[in-house]
Amino acid sequence: MLKESGLYSFINEKEGFVLHFLDGQQLIKTLALIHPLGASGFFALRDAVLMFEPIISFLKPQEGFGFYIDSPDPQFILKIEANAQGLIRTLLLPENFDQFPKTIKGIARLTKVFGETKDSQYSSSIELNGQTFSEISNKILKDSYQVSARCFLSSDSDQSIMLTRLPKSHQELTDYWHEIEPEVKKIFSLYLNDKEEIVKAFEKLGLVFLNSKEVKFKCNCSRERMLSGIQALISTGSSIESLFGEKDTMELKCDYCKTNYLITKTEIS
Repeated sequence: MLKESGLYSFINEKEGFVLHFLDGQQLIKTLALIHPLGASGFFALRDAVLMFEPIISFLKPQEGFGFYIDSPDPQFILKIEANAQGLIRTLLLPENFDQFPKTIKGIARLTKVFGETKDSQYSSSIELNGQTFSEISNKILKDSYQVSARCFLSSDSDQSIMLTRLPKSHQELTDYWHEIEPEVKKIFSLYLNDKEEIVKAFEKLGLVFLNSKEVKFKCNCSRERMLSGIQALISTGSSIESLFGEKDTMELKCDYCKTNYLITKTEIS
């Protein structure tokens, strides 16, 4: 049985690099049960999650980020929202989307949220003209976070790493990656899911373990939020009759976790 996914942080002080290893095996399994996608659509969602989730290592407590893609051709919307506690939720519309291109055109937006509310946040947009998820994530690291870092995705397991070059390093990031790449790929091929085994494997590369955190899917939807959303529609001009029609109930579904909520007209009245 798979243990919860986790993000593991290591440092090589001598060479001046920090490595974050994401074991996303349980997380991706959970997403596969939530999102009814075909192979192409789900593999794209998998790649996006594994490429962007390690960025939570840059977040301070109570901070979070949202990554959004709006593509006109083929038409789809992708959302990945995560926080410093390791909680993540995802959305891909339309639900049966299965024509994910290898390169993406459209607009990508990154939102960083500071604190528990969304009143304080920073947003940046990137115009996409045929970039891959790898190119998008590395551009965000460079432009939005202004760090020398790159994410690398496993071709075997549902795992990835983010390598960050420290200012004191005298070695280029690509050179250091080429040095450790063969051993990292061996680690990927082992599908490690146990904390002790993961730490031991990376310590053999001269890295020192710093910390780890669980990473798992969690949606913050609730019945109360759904009711508030309906009340907001009514306050902006929609009538109860236009929302319910001749029925006394309506069913709402969360786009993130697919939970269904049965709302009655009496509750709204």
